[in-house]
Amino acid sequence: MEMLLKNPLTMWLRWLIKAFLLHLRYRRITVEYMADAQHVLLGRYNTLRKYSRLRNARLGDYSYVGRESQVYEAEVGKFTCIGPHVTIGPGEHPTDRISIHPMFYSTIGQSNPVIVEQNGFEEMPITKIGHDVWIAQGAIVRSGVTIGNGAIVAAGAVVVSDVPAYAIVGGVPAQLIRYRFDEAQRQKLQEVQWWNWSEAELRSAVAEMNEPDLFFKRF
Repeated sequence: MEMLLKNPLTMWLRWLIKAFLLHLRYRRITVEYMADAQHVLLGRYNTLRKYSRLRNARLGDYSYVGRESQVYEAEVGKFTCIGPHVTIGPGEHPTDRISIHPMFYSTIGQSNPVIVEQNGFEEMPITKIGHDVWIAQGAIVRSGVTIGNGAIVAAGAVVVSDVPAYAIVGGVPAQLIRYRFDEAQRQKLQEVQWWNWSEAELRSAVAEMNEPDLFFKRF
C-alpha cells in the first residue's frame, strides 16, 4: 500500500484532484504543478507556484506563493509576494528545557513514540504577514512573527522578531536596513489602505502606484 501511495502516477492523480477541488471552491486562482494546499482560505487571483506547500494558512487577494515555498499556520494579507524557496512558520522547539525533543511535550506525532497525553508547548504559533509585503528568495520567517504592511524581507534573511510596516530587513538574524518611506508617508499609506480598493479603483491609480510623489499628492 505504501508503495502504491508513493507511486508518481498516484501522487499526480492526488494532486490533480486536490487542484480541481481548489478551483471549484476558489475562482480566479492559479495552482501550478504539484502545489499542495490543505486547510487553507484563499482569496481572489492567488497563485501557488510549482511544489509550493500551504498548511492551515490564509492568503489574501492577489497574493502569491513562489516555487517550493512552504507556508504553515499563517495569515497572509493582500498583494503579498512570497518568493521561491521561502519558509514561513516552520515550527518551534523549547530552548529552556532539558531536552528539545518533541517526545517530551507533543502529541502531534512528528516523532515516535508519543509518550505524553497533552501538548505542553506551543509548537506552531500563528505567523502574521501584512498587505503588500515582499519576502524574497530563500528567506525564513520564524513562527509567531508579525510582519507589517509594505515590509520587504531580503533574500536569505532569517526573521526572528517582528518587522515594522514599510521596513526593509535583511541578514541573519534579520536587522533593519532602512524604511521605504518617511514616517508621514508611512502613516498616510496605513490610512489610505489602497489594498482594500476595488479593481476599478486600482486600475484608475496605476500611474500613482508607480510614482510615489503623484500618489501622495492625490491621496
